[in-house]
Amino acid sequence: MEDDFDLRQGLTDFLRLNSLSVTAVANGAEFDRALGTENFDVAIIDLNLPDTSGFDIAGRLAKTSGIGIVILTARTTRDDKIRGYAAGADIYLSKPVDGDELVYAVKNLAKRIKQIGKVSQAPLQSTTSWFVDRVTQVLISPEGVAIKLSGREAKLLLRLAAEGGNIVSRAELVHAMGYQESAEKSRGLDAVLRRLRSKTREAGTDLPVHAVHAAGFHFAARITAN
Repeated sequence: MEDDFDLRQGLTDFLRLNSLSVTAVANGAEFDRALGTENFDVAIIDLNLPDTSGFDIAGRLAKTSGIGIVILTARTTRDDKIRGYAAGADIYLSKPVDGDELVYAVKNLAKRIKQIGKVSQAPLQSTTSWFVDRVTQVLISPEGVAIKLSGREAKLLLRLAAEGGNIVSRAELVHAMGYQESAEKSRGLDAVLRRLRSKTREAGTDLPVHAVHAAGFHFAARITAN
């Protein structure tokens, strides 16, 4: 994601010459459209974009996806680097960047992302309960099926798991997932639950998260987390 046309084209050509598949975009809006139609292993993000902040995009990706994040920017101060890593960047590179360094950074990061994906998709030994791994953000069903979670899906399940089957209010869950209070009205929690139920159905099981009228939600099965 780079708004300078010449630099964007040059980086795109060089990466493609090194056997990488690249989708080049100039701003945050184009990136969001691409993200909705394509799958990516790594995102290369400039910080100074015309319509949004690269920090915001990095933070959103870190919370809601398993995409590797490379920040590539002319901003080289210590504060910017710390802020970039705090937002979720895996790698922070400064312009002008050496093309070969960028290629190896992207390839190595993509390799690690794919290895994590393979581990999360591998069937595990059957257990008597559900299990959430907060590090890899994977949900394991009692049948041993691994389901990859987004950041907010993982936070939702970890909050429910911490209550040991007790009811958690909607407001508490919204807060645990990092939404602003206004998001409660926009049904952000319900959207996350819908996606999570869809994922578990695709994995051949049903998610035992039950709504309790005027009270909240609870996980109606044994669930543990690490």
